[in-house]
Amino acid sequence: MKLPALFRNRDYMLLWSGQVVSTLGSSASYVVYPLLILAITGSPAAAGIAAALGNLPYLIFSLPAGALIDRWDRKRVMISCDVGRALAVASIAIALWLDVLTVWQLYIASFIEGSFFVFFNIAEVAALPRVVPKDELPQASAQNEAAFAAAHIVGPSFGTLLYQGLGRAAPFVADAISYVASIVSLMLIRTPFRAAPPAQAKTPGASIS
Repeated sequence: MKLPALFRNRDYMLLWSGQVVSTLGSSASYVVYPLLILAITGSPAAAGIAAALGNLPYLIFSLPAGALIDRWDRKRVMISCDVGRALAVASIAIALWLDVLTVWQLYIASFIEGSFFVFFNIAEVAALPRVVPKDELPQASAQNEAAFAAAHIVGPSFGTLLYQGLGRAAPFVADAISYVASIVSLMLIRTPFRAAPPAQAKTPGASIS
């Protein structure tokens, strides 16, 4: 039986599989943030602050990130963001092993991970039309959404299982590994993510306005 065109598209499958794995890892660690903060502070309100800090970058960076991504090498941006996110979550695992984790480190890591995600996500959306033909974009977008939704459903249960079965650091180690997997998949993609630059590039301020 002949595979659908998308499944025979090497670069798309690398992009898709890497992001499914990293989304699963992110969902697994995200559910553990409030558990750790509750363990440290005993305060549900303090746990809610971490979630707010993780979402705050959307409000701060979405517009400028969209303008800047058009000027930068998208693949380099995505790899750099994955490196930053991997280091942020790995620092939590290391702090747990050393028994020096604080609620402030969790807050900072949540904000950093959320900030890198904003840049990564915008770059990924812009990169998709570079690896998928125009007539296959609707199918690719639908497949992405379905896979990411499934990862968001499975991830919290997976994270809780790791947390209870292998220890508090396990979900963050798994998340860091998932970002490494995403980096490898991005590095293997041959298609350049950046379209040909326009004849006269706009300034970031002009792009935002």
